[in-house]
Amino acid sequence: MARYRLIIFVLSLMVALGGYSLHAAGPPDFSGTWTLDLNAPEATSMEAILKAQGAPWIKRKAMDTMPMTQVITQTEKTLTIKVDTGLGARTQVLHLDGSAQIQDSDEKGKVEYRSFWDKDGTSLVTVTKSASPNGKKPGSQIAEYATRRYLQDQGRTLIVEHVLTFDDGRKLTGKRVLRKK
Repeated sequence: MARYRLIIFVLSLMVALGGYSLHAAGPPDFSGTWTLDLNAPEATSMEAILKAQGAPWIKRKAMDTMPMTQVITQTEKTLTIKVDTGLGARTQVLHLDGSAQIQDSDEKGKVEYRSFWDKDGTSLVTVTKSASPNGKKPGSQIAEYATRRYLQDQGRTLIVEHVLTFDDGRKLTGKRVLRKK
């Protein structure tokens, strides 16, 4: 009987501590310098999404073939992403509380975006809405652009999945794979 109680106690302790350690871990930390893996077999082309957004041909081709570096700095409240490619550099600051942010973009017009952790706390989701895929065509369909970021390989690989969804249900997808330097 004592052995049975000991087993129950040990199992209960494992469950309690396991739940605590999962809760205490918090969301993943994306901080670091990341480079695009142009040869990653799980990556998929961004061309269809970029075309729907009105990106020029040269930019669409470059996105899948040009080296890219992202320097990410994460705090409890924000994720700052500095992207550097042969086409230029840009910085985006995401607020992680799910609040809406409005941004004027030369390429997409006025867009609203918000970032939040998924229900499991393992992926950062950013949802962007604009008047059309490229933000400029009057009378065209509303498009929602979602980006999901998550880590693999004990934090050495950053996966960035992109989904452009139209009001009629059509979806375009792309996936980028970045490796930590």
